[in-house]
This record gives sequence, structure tokens and C-alpha cells, in this order.
Amino acid sequence: MTTLEHSLKISMIAGVIALVLVQAGAALAENEKGLSIGEQLPTFALKDYEGKEHSLADHVGKTVVLVFSSHECPWSKGADATLKDLAKKYIERGIVFFGIDSHRTTSPAAIRTYAQKQEIPFPILKDTDNKYADRVGATRTPEIYIVNKDGKLVYHGAYDNRKAPDEVGDVNYVSNALESMLAGEPVQDAEVEAWGCTIKRIAKRSAG
Repeated sequence: MTTLEHSLKISMIAGVIALVLVQAGAALAENEKGLSIGEQLPTFALKDYEGKEHSLADHVGKTVVLVFSSHECPWSKGADATLKDLAKKYIERGIVFFGIDSHRTTSPAAIRTYAQKQEIPFPILKDTDNKYADRVGATRTPEIYIVNKDGKLVYHGAYDNRKAPDEVGDVNYVSNALESMLAGEPVQDAEVEAWGCTIKRIAKRSAG
């Protein structure tokens, strides 16, 4: 192989690698952008703190509320104080609730201790390695996703409009969204910027 041929081969390899990196970066950016209202929410297969597996696909035909949460976050704990009563009210009306803990170090045992002490009335699922949070673009705790009976996203964002962890807001976006859905009406304020702690993700692994 001549020096010119060798150089051309190296250039071709470098070009292929660059293309792969660009495509991977685009895919990651798209993933981190999150989902839009009206999109189908991807399903999951996650275990609760008792080891029972749950899937979004098991609840087709029902409205489902997903709450990304962390008992190590004061904002999330503050929301839980009223969220648990709100959930009881709507569970009785056929709405399904799941908590999802994507924190990198939280154990199922610690989640169980917190959930039982606070009497959280719905399963809290462990999102190991924050894989599901990555799929849907969740970044905060608490951060709410509500899907309709067809599994499409109809609300995404904050729990209410509070300005401090323990200050209950005077507008509850989750309750408003659920009442609209139960009345057969479109959800107003379908996207509201979530407040709270950032989800503490696992460290990104470098290639190679």
C-alpha cells in the first residue's frame, strides 16, 4: 500500500467515526429534549420496593400519573405532603398513580421506609441507572407526566405553583389536568416548567 493509499484509508476511517459520533450526539440530544404533548409515552418494566414489577402497558385504557420523585429532595417531600391525599382521591375515581425514583444511590429499602412512614398510597418504582428518566427526558423531582387512556402525554411539568418546598401552591396543575380529563375536556396549561431538585444521575461512561 502506497503512502497516498494509506492516507486515504485513514481519512475514510476518520470520516466514518465522525459520522457515527454526530449521529450518536443527535440521538442523545433528541432523547434529552424529552417528549411533546400528544406523543405516546414509552412503556416501562420497573420494580417497586417490594420487588413487584409494574408496566405502563398493563394500564392501557386508564389515565396514568407518573411522579418522578426522591425522598432525598425537600421539594419532592414537600409535594408528597398533599400529593398523597390528592392521589387517594383520584385513585378512587379510577386514576392510576406511580412514583418513579431515578436517584442513582437510593435503595428499594430506603424507598420502602419512606413510603410506609409517609403512607404514600401508590407504588414507588426504582428506575435503576435512571434509564427511564433518560427515555422520557425527566430532569427534576418532583416532575409529573400524565397520560390519557390511549397512553398519550397530556400533561407534563410541575405539581403546583409553590415557590418554596413546604409552601403549598394555590394552583394545583395535576388536579386541574385530571379534572379536565374526567370531564372530557382538553387540558389547559398542559406544559408547566417543573421546579425541584435535579435527578442525580449515574456518571456518564466514556466510550472505549
